[in-house]
Formats: sequence, C-alpha cells, structure tokens
Amino acid sequence: MVASVSTVGLVSVAMTVLMVAAMLYLVWETRDSDIHSPSPGNDEQPELGDTDEAAADDETQGELPDGSSA
Repeated sequence: MVASVSTVGLVSVAMTVLMVAAMLYLVWETRDSDIHSPSPGNDEQPELGDTDEAAADDETQGELPDGSSA
C-alpha cells in the first residue's frame, strides 16, 4: 500500500512537471511569432458591434417580457 502511494505521488509530480514544461515550450515558441501582432494597413476597420447593421439589429429587437425565455 505504501509503495503504491509513493508511486502515485511520483507519477503525479512527474506529470505536473511535464505539463508545465510543455506550456512553457508553447509560450516560448509564440514569443517570436507575429501571429498576435496587428496587420499593417488595417487601421480603418471598425470594431465589432460598431457597424450600422449591428446597431439597427439591436434597435429592432425588443426586450423579452418578464417570464419569457429565449
């Protein structure tokens, strides 16, 4: 019983260390990547929800009365 508890403890510590190492590896790989940088020349794009269509859709939809569900 004691041997199985120590084995489970060692395996759990080893898996935790491996998981942390894998996450650090993924973060390290994306540091030099430009995947999260803004695209050049796209300064004039509106933010989500700022378009006239989105505003018109929100205005035409009324609120649900109390006791109703979507």
